[in-house]
Amino acid sequence: MSTTVPYSLEDVNSFVEALGQLIDPRDPRGKRHGLAFILAAVVLGILSGRSKVSSLHRFIGNRLAWLRAVTNQPHAQAISRAHLPRLLARVDWTALNTLVEAYFGIQLERDTNQAWVAVDGKTLRGTVGSGEPQAVVLAVSHQRRIVLAQAPMNGPKASEIVVVRTLLADSKLEAQKVSLDAHHCNPKTTAQIHQAGGEFVLQVKANQPTLLKHCQRVAAPTPARAGHVEHTKDHGRLTTRQSQGFSLASCPLAKRWANSGLQTLVVVERHPQPPATGKTSSDTAYYLSNRALSQAPKRHLKELTGAIRQHWHVESDNWIRDVTFNEDQIKIRSPNQAQVMGGLRGLAMRLLRKANVGNFQAALENFVDCPSTFQRFLKKVKFL
Repeated sequence: MSTTVPYSLEDVNSFVEALGQLIDPRDPRGKRHGLAFILAAVVLGILSGRSKVSSLHRFIGNRLAWLRAVTNQPHAQAISRAHLPRLLARVDWTALNTLVEAYFGIQLERDTNQAWVAVDGKTLRGTVGSGEPQAVVLAVSHQRRIVLAQAPMNGPKASEIVVVRTLLADSKLEAQKVSLDAHHCNPKTTAQIHQAGGEFVLQVKANQPTLLKHCQRVAAPTPARAGHVEHTKDHGRLTTRQSQGFSLASCPLAKRWANSGLQTLVVVERHPQPPATGKTSSDTAYYLSNRALSQAPKRHLKELTGAIRQHWHVESDNWIRDVTFNEDQIKIRSPNQAQVMGGLRGLAMRLLRKANVGNFQAALENFVDCPSTFQRFLKKVKFL
């Protein structure tokens, strides 16, 4: 991800206009299709429920007159089925991502106590069978679930750890409140956030066996520093969550964790009760944070447990990508094309979040059924 913004957007009235500043890597000789028009048309196709390249190609051809009108490009040409993936494969992902961030901005209230950000990776499963698997790492605000930053990733799951560190540094989110999954429970990542002045909460699992056993020992005999109980009902299932906070101030940890500022252990016991059987099960999870509970233990514990729950909700955006936008079913051979398409789907989600859309599937169907509603939405989010 680039931190340099080589774009002048002061006099730009829409994102379609901003796309005109994107550097086109193609040879201008014989070029028939404007890059800005094709990228805008692909995003509009995604927001109309199209996912595969063949479907997007048909959308551009069938809706060409409408696309010309809304993008104010009356001479734009339809693109062939063979050329569309080739063009997408040549787009500079970093330049496109930088333009999106420059236009829409990092929409994070940096001075608010509620500005938690979840960082999570999403594998583009359609690329798994065609060589090195591709993925995208996303930083998403807890409250509005807007993508604040993203970075491409290729290779095994372990590669995500380094990509996340770079993303946090480049976006300056390392100085904010960050929630991560157990994959990122390692001293380099936690120390990076702590030394930058940020806060973190992350789960401890068997990938850190010594640390996990230490957390279990701390929680077993030690009186809890604070407690919080929450009852929720999701999809007809009642769940009780009992959270307890324990201070780590006097608990010796391995030297490798010395720069991480570990202060608090949060133990969450979940007791879901399915409506069909009424039988209650339970599981226990352990989380670490450099946030101390000493000043206002109940309030701080409630915030940490809220961040833990919201991280799971943000991870559910992967389900939206797979079900609503059919991401996992899209087979793509070109790694860069997969990353560009993933970025454009992320942009589509960003626009829907910007307009506070709750039901994505319903919105996409409404856009198809009522073009005027679609056009009002695009103007509202300043895409047009």
